[in-house]
Amino acid sequence: MDRKRVNGPESSVAPIFKKAEESINILNNEKKRLDQRGVEDLRPIFLKTGLITQASGSAYIEVGNTKVTCAVYGPRQLKKADFSNLCKLHCDFKFSTFSCSKRRGHIRDAEEKEFSQILVEALTPAIRVELLPKSAIDIYVNVLENDGTSSCLAAAIVASSVALADAGIEMLDQVTACSTLFINDQDILMDGTDIEETHKEGSLLLSYMPSLNEVTHILQSGQSDTAISSKAIEQCIDGCSKIYSVMSNSLLQSLDKSKTTV
Repeated sequence: MDRKRVNGPESSVAPIFKKAEESINILNNEKKRLDQRGVEDLRPIFLKTGLITQASGSAYIEVGNTKVTCAVYGPRQLKKADFSNLCKLHCDFKFSTFSCSKRRGHIRDAEEKEFSQILVEALTPAIRVELLPKSAIDIYVNVLENDGTSSCLAAAIVASSVALADAGIEMLDQVTACSTLFINDQDILMDGTDIEETHKEGSLLLSYMPSLNEVTHILQSGQSDTAISSKAIEQCIDGCSKIYSVMSNSLLQSLDKSKTTV
């Protein structure tokens, strides 16, 4: 036995490789997708608050195979050097190392830093930052399973908004988010999966406050016509209205549980 080297296991299993997806047709002749959804259908959503007891507020969301957790800490007092009349929002978006088909690193990469900034821009318009001077709110988002990057970011925005409400942070309205994919220059797929994203020609993510009818953030990538982009925005707004009811029900359920425990 060589004590200077790490000995491998006595038995091993061959790795499992995913088959190439190039030959798969995303839409059939009846405009049905691989999971039998229509082009405008959203995946089932599961949303629950109070997952992390140590946090001021937390939320867990499942959108199909996408699984995201969010924890909110604060508001906390800022240091004298960081004085501000408005509350500052700090977001930390992180993919778990096992969440994607390709293993992610432990250190945040450029994409995760970009998503963290998008979370700040999407959530800040809904928070009453003028009521919390000289303070900061920390939001930590962790992706446990990623089945579509755009839909994963939308789920993170939804979970963060619910976690802020669960923490008792005063807000103007809840922020919902919905994503679309552009396929074949004409087809618009709502809430795309990871396989569908490999065939996309562009994507659009919209953050929206339904009660105030205001858009807080829009992120578009790829090329598309103005008419298609406008149609995608309208479909995202309709999808956000559906998600808003799920968010409201989860908060009402958490409120009922807190009353029963008291």
